Amino acid sequence: MESLDAFRHSWQKEISREKSTSAPVASDHSQAPAGDLCRLGANYKNLSEHQTTIPPVSQSNPSSRTAPSHTSFTIGIGTFIATSTAVLSVNKSCSIEPPVPKKLKTAHSTLLDELIRDIDESTDVPFFNVSLPREIALQIFDHLSIKDLYSCLQVCRAWHSLSCDELLWYNIYKQLDDDKPVRKRDDTWKNCVKEAVLFSRQLVQNFKNHQCRTTKLTYRLGKVLTCANNNSTTIVAGYSTGTIRTWSIEAILSEHTCGGDDDNDTQLDTPDIIYESTDVNQLTDISSVKSVGFLKNDIYAVHDDGLLEVWTKDVGDQPRYTQQLTSLPSVDISNTDDLLCTASQSRFNVWNFQKPDVMPEFQELNFFTDLNDSILSQCISSHHFIPIAVIAGKKSLWCVSLLNLSHRLSFYSTLACNSMQKVSLDIHNEAPLAIIGVENEIKLFDLQSARCNIIATNYKHLPANVHLIQADKCPRNEFLVAYDNAQISIFDQRQKDGAVQHFYNHFATITTLQMDTWKLSSSDSRGFVRLWDRRMHPHSLWHMNPQPHPVTYCSFDKQTLICALTPLCKRPDMIEYEFNSDPLSGHIYVCDFNSDISTKLDDDLKICTSTYDAPKASNRRIGLHTPYDIIQ
Repeated sequence: MESLDAFRHSWQKEISREKSTSAPVASDHSQAPAGDLCRLGANYKNLSEHQTTIPPVSQSNPSSRTAPSHTSFTIGIGTFIATSTAVLSVNKSCSIEPPVPKKLKTAHSTLLDELIRDIDESTDVPFFNVSLPREIALQIFDHLSIKDLYSCLQVCRAWHSLSCDELLWYNIYKQLDDDKPVRKRDDTWKNCVKEAVLFSRQLVQNFKNHQCRTTKLTYRLGKVLTCANNNSTTIVAGYSTGTIRTWSIEAILSEHTCGGDDDNDTQLDTPDIIYESTDVNQLTDISSVKSVGFLKNDIYAVHDDGLLEVWTKDVGDQPRYTQQLTSLPSVDISNTDDLLCTASQSRFNVWNFQKPDVMPEFQELNFFTDLNDSILSQCISSHHFIPIAVIAGKKSLWCVSLLNLSHRLSFYSTLACNSMQKVSLDIHNEAPLAIIGVENEIKLFDLQSARCNIIATNYKHLPANVHLIQADKCPRNEFLVAYDNAQISIFDQRQKDGAVQHFYNHFATITTLQMDTWKLSSSDSRGFVRLWDRRMHPHSLWHMNPQPHPVTYCSFDKQTLICALTPLCKRPDMIEYEFNSDPLSGHIYVCDFNSDISTKLDDDLKICTSTYDAPKASNRRIGLHTPYDIIQ
């Protein structure tokens, strides 16, 4: 107690010394600068409040000790903690005095007094037994979630005003996903967040119930579709005649918004831009397009004969860069925003398109001569410190820097299996983690360590050999694995013993996989596209099978799902093709889940989209396809 009393006495003397050395209180408001309402309000409070100094503990009677009438919060949080601790330790039965009641407005109060009082009420926010400036309170409320802010709305008027601050809701709106409604001109940011949340919930509900409008992108003169790809604004497709076409996603979705036919399926034949291949020699066979994709400012295409073509978006109809590859056939073709990589059995090529107005930088690594190895598969990633590639060879695994191919590392050398034709691998976008599938075993490697150390797991003796691994665009610590027996499994890196979920409804080789926080899409070589709810495994929500061709591309975002079905036969019989070209051509399908078609269903079909709460559903012998569709 003596040490505590000494501390309190020294602390009170320090407070008194600071107050005595501070500037004297002005006796007249004329000393304040004109227009400085903040300083004027402070002087007004100093004149109206009666300040008394607290005597030292050694000089006062313990029974008469009371809490200070004004708790200072101006010299840091330690002052408030020390004051509260000292008062409570002296007498626990003493209660903190309530704040001084505000003076009522009277007829004698001037307009300046009311203005100062309003400024004090708007700038001081009550936080339990202290008051904070509004700027500090906003910084605290900025860390709250939407649910917590709505709870704070009901506390008091000050917290209600603070929780409705436009700056808070503007920051929340910026943190939302890109696929959100555009803000109206006179709308508040709080209402914009509300509309975005309701819009997201409606999209989830439409995904679960398969309520969408499907557009079929066709090209009858292009013979056969061979490949497709898309980004957030454009869809690009390559055909067996060497032609590359693009469609605007915004134009496709606007067709749905404008109305048109009442049927669910529509057909769009007119693209925005047509790119023709430079290989148009009539004396030779036209090489079909093997792969297409997007760079930051360009579109690229790789043909079966090894011809690489690069176009600049919306600039002319001729490629700005072409190159003939010497090593064929290409095993894998992958790209980032600035880099394009191709890999054959012997060579690994990299083009750097970081500078749009100059020719790309080209690098080549010969695995036969330089590394005495051959390439089985490869994957690249630019989500981490530097863009890297993980290449699986017949003798070892390699980690290569895409900026300088001479910087490479062999980090795993037990793949000496001559009968192995391909190794499934991928790099996670959320962590520097490489996932390698070798027969019926999965290995994880930490790419951030000096030697790409292996991570201890027990992913062995899997149901079948690993066919496909998808880790890019997956949630953190999770990745997808497809087996040769058409089974799909979700692995969690935090679970060291095995997969956490399994899905079984496919009956053919799985071709594509994609997953987000609640749903999973997959496709196979028989033309089936399935959507799964991760909470309702192992049964899929719905499936579509528009054509019996393999699905070579499938991708979804929050609003659309785009898939491409490419026939195995690239040179169909011309007589049969002229008679009925539609089932032999292959098409791209765009499903827009922002189009709500439930209101256009007949009365007999509306029962299929009802929930268990609908009274009419109990009188019908119809089993709901998604029994948990309304559980959030």
